[in-house]
Amino acid sequence: MKDEDQRVNEEQPKIMDVLKGIFGSNDSLDDLRRVRNYKPIPLKRKGDFQYEVKYQSSQIEGEGHRVLNVVTNKYDERVIIYRLYYDDDQDDININLRIRVITDKGVILRDPNIYLHVDQEDQHIEIADIRIEGAHVNRGYGSIVMNEIIKLAHQLGIKFIDGWISGVDWDHIDRSAHFYRKFGFDVELNEGSGKILWLNQELGATREEFERLIKSDSYEINK
Repeated sequence: MKDEDQRVNEEQPKIMDVLKGIFGSNDSLDDLRRVRNYKPIPLKRKGDFQYEVKYQSSQIEGEGHRVLNVVTNKYDERVIIYRLYYDDDQDDININLRIRVITDKGVILRDPNIYLHVDQEDQHIEIADIRIEGAHVNRGYGSIVMNEIIKLAHQLGIKFIDGWISGVDWDHIDRSAHFYRKFGFDVELNEGSGKILWLNQELGATREEFERLIKSDSYEINK
């Protein structure tokens, strides 16, 4: 067991060097270690949330990404919602949203991931994945993210948002269904899975139009 522990300790600096190369050196190697262990990074100025929001927002945008909103939740946490940009031709097709949470204990960088696939021509967003796990569950982060997704849909002139409720979520399916319905989604539950659909009523979207769109897309794919 000692040899195994020694091997892990020897390999950790190498792993951190790789992470540093991927994420950059803005937050220092110590910060990256804290991210790996999911420990909050101390605030730059103790108790000064306003300064920390500005600092973290500057860091995010300095890396080429875009801060979309900053929301204070019922736990008095500052939640920064931002959109990743990779400066390639996929930025407007595959959208990755993240959040960064500022608490009185520090900054949590264990970012939940939200993946969206956008088809501008068909005015359609598919929610590929919303991953909010562990301590992030039941703290309002999902609602904060969904508000930004719907806001994004309005900004892009999107008529439809759809996706699946995974079988992994089936143990708390009622909670998942309630969450989506709260934001105006139709929820259709089958055995072990579920489908969700949001219609942009401001643009006159209808389920019939969406179903025609899906059939047309399926035809093109199978042609």
